[in-house]
Amino acid sequence: MRKSYLAWVGIVALSLWAATVSGQPRHGMAMMGPRHLMGDAPGMMLPLVLKGVDLTAEQEKNVHDIMTAHRATLRNLFRELQVAHKDVADKLFAPGNVQADDVATQTQRVAQLREQLMQEGLTVALEVRGVLTPEQLAKAAEIKDRMRALHTEMRELFNDKQ
Repeated sequence: MRKSYLAWVGIVALSLWAATVSGQPRHGMAMMGPRHLMGDAPGMMLPLVLKGVDLTAEQEKNVHDIMTAHRATLRNLFRELQVAHKDVADKLFAPGNVQADDVATQTQRVAQLREQLMQEGLTVALEVRGVLTPEQLAKAAEIKDRMRALHTEMRELFNDKQ
């Protein structure tokens, strides 16, 4: 029970994090095309999962309020992460020899920002999870499992062709 609970919290945390990255519209509930299901990021599932659990108007407002409360922090962290990625790329593609030590500071910054994003995402995930009823959580788990199975099937289909 505890393992499945922790797995669910992790999935939702990653979902919120990835949904924020992709700039989801209000409430993060917009339908997404099949191309988003091809990626490895479980965050691509969140809008579909939330849509599939039939949130009430009050729950949608609560989710919106949660996202609004964390939006500035998440945006700043993502902006900083973009800068850190740019710094790594600039070092890697600079003229001359480049060793791992040359980018150590930049990669440490990337790791630190990713950790902060995960912590903020987990906070958001727990708050959103608190909005859902036990029945909605069960339904969300079913949807997540079905989507994971579909994703696995699609990967197998493409792997068989190679």
